Formats: sequence, structure tokens, C-alpha cells
Amino acid sequence: MKRILPVFFIFSVFITGSYWSAYSNVGSTIYFYNPETNINNFATLKTAFDTYLVNHGGYYFQPFDSRENFEAVIKEKKGDIYLLSSWHLKALQQKNVPLKIALVGTSKGNTMQRKVLSTKKDIADVSMLKNTVVAGAGSEEYIHSVLKQILGKEQEALLKDIKILIVPKDIDAIMAVGFGMASAAISAESGLDKLAMINPNQFRELHSLGFSEKDYLLVAATLKKPERQEAELLEVLRKMSEADAGGENLKLLGIDGWRAMQ
Repeated sequence: MKRILPVFFIFSVFITGSYWSAYSNVGSTIYFYNPETNINNFATLKTAFDTYLVNHGGYYFQPFDSRENFEAVIKEKKGDIYLLSSWHLKALQQKNVPLKIALVGTSKGNTMQRKVLSTKKDIADVSMLKNTVVAGAGSEEYIHSVLKQILGKEQEALLKDIKILIVPKDIDAIMAVGFGMASAAISAESGLDKLAMINPNQFRELHSLGFSEKDYLLVAATLKKPERQEAELLEVLRKMSEADAGGENLKLLGIDGWRAMQ
């Protein structure tokens, strides 16, 4: 696997036992991990959300860059709110983790998205991806899963001959194709829309070889029926887009609002 990521120092509060002592006596906390993105500055993310949440009920925000550590928190907790991708949620539910969606993220009014496999037009079909590089944002496990879904059983054998290039954002994955760093890219459809605006010539050089199934954007989930404090925190989350500071924070998560599940 190749990885293109800026290197940042992550304070021990994000990954070590100092976190547990620091948060053992506070109110409800929002725990965040998303394998579909590569957030390169957890300190900025945490500070922005903590500042907002402390002023809206004394809540806290804890991001994770490790799936293992995030899942360990879920196993040990009984309350609180968990922000994660719907892909990760389904994987946990298959392990009998009783997470239930309370809120779904929105982007320009949409709650769902699908991923696109894009290449230059000289690659006519997926069979030509053997021994190539595919770029994508997120964890290698997630990108591999999306590729497997798009390729289908008939072309699944190609996966072992495809190298994954990890990049920070969807737009970076698509532009990696234009710059010759990758033969194909996995991105959300919104990433292609963005490319069409900022570089229409490069956009016209691409075509789509396949699509994933539609799935929810980021979700907010709970392990049980929310008690009063969790319910109040969910309401704070739901109304974040109504405040300028809240809206800016949501952009850091790649969404612009929340919608309650009926």
C-alpha cells in the first residue's frame, strides 16, 4: 500500500490511556471515527467541537484515528453518541454490536451517496485494471471493500493485482489519475462534481467504470434508547447547522447538517 499523507504529531490524549482518566468524570461524549476519510489534524477537529459542545451543554468530542481503539470504546461504554460511517456501522452490527442510527448526516439535502470508480477513457473496462494503482481517501480496508462491490464476483480476482494509493480527500484521488499517479480513483459522486468545477478539462478526460450501492453519509448512533442526557446531546447535534460555528464544524466532517431517523 502506498500512502500520501502529511505527518502530524497526535497528542497522547487521542491514543493512550491519558484519554480515559481525562474523560472519566464528564458528561456525555461524542466519539468519532470514519474510515471513509483521512483527517489530518485531529487537534483542530477536537478543539473546534469541544469549544462548541462545552458551550451547548457541557459535552465533549473525542476523535479516533484507530478503528481498534474506537471499537474498544464502544465495547466498554453503555451510553454516549458514536459518529461513524454507515459501512462501519453495518460491520459492527454483523458482530452483534447493537448500534442504532439516531441521526444521518446531510450534504446539499442528500442523506445518501454512492462511490464511483473513475478512469481515463483509454481504460475501457474493469478487466484492464490488473496490475494498476487505484487511488482513494479512507482506510485501505474500506477502499478494498468498495472496489470489491463495484467489480462484482466476475472480476473479484483482480483485487489481488491492484495496489491502493491512500490520499487525503476524494478530489486528491481523482486528480491523481489526471497526474498519472494512479490509473483509477474511488470517490463520491460529489468529488467528480467538484472536479468538473475546478478543472473541467481533466473532468472531460475521465469516465466511470462502475458504481457502488447507495449508502448513508456519516451517521450518529447509540447503543440503546437514549437517556435524557444523550437525547439532549443528539438535539444539540441536530441543530448545529443553525449556528455559524456549528455549520463550520460540520464541514470538517464532510456534511452540512443532520436529519433525524424516523
